[in-house]
Amino acid sequence: MTAIYRIALATFMGFALTVAIASHSIAQQQQLIGTWLLVSEITEFPDGKRLEGFGGNQKGILIFDRTGHYSSQLTGASRIKFASTRLQGTPEENKGVSAGSLAHFGTYSADAAGTTLTFHVERSSFPNWDDTDQKWSIIKLAGDDMTLGVARTSSGGKAELVWKRAASTQ
Repeated sequence: MTAIYRIALATFMGFALTVAIASHSIAQQQQLIGTWLLVSEITEFPDGKRLEGFGGNQKGILIFDRTGHYSSQLTGASRIKFASTRLQGTPEENKGVSAGSLAHFGTYSADAAGTTLTFHVERSSFPNWDDTDQKWSIIKLAGDDMTLGVARTSSGGKAELVWKRAASTQ
């Protein structure tokens, strides 16, 4: 009889642990929901050079919704105004857009430990990211502050992005 109790206890404990881990992951995703504004983004390249991403003077928004979808837009100072239309940009104007902005959208998930955020990219302005998973480290997620890190950016360096939850407009 003791063996049956031990098996039942072990089964129950395993189930309880699974529920606790799943609850932590769900809680982490709940904490992400909302609109986040970029505070800073620093990229460090393999040669040790550190730069503000996208040419400096960055602006960005990252939106997570309750259904598991996200949208991210980042821009910086390397964009230059076009003399004509968007479809008639010069090579220099088009290069500025490519170097000075990154947008992507899709779905997201957080791991059970709450340390990794995965962007399941449906489409990106950097086409190499289309239909890929981009894994980011959750360095900090507390209240209205979030810091994400990535080991390899679309520009070839590693980056740390600091975000602040947007204030409600209502």
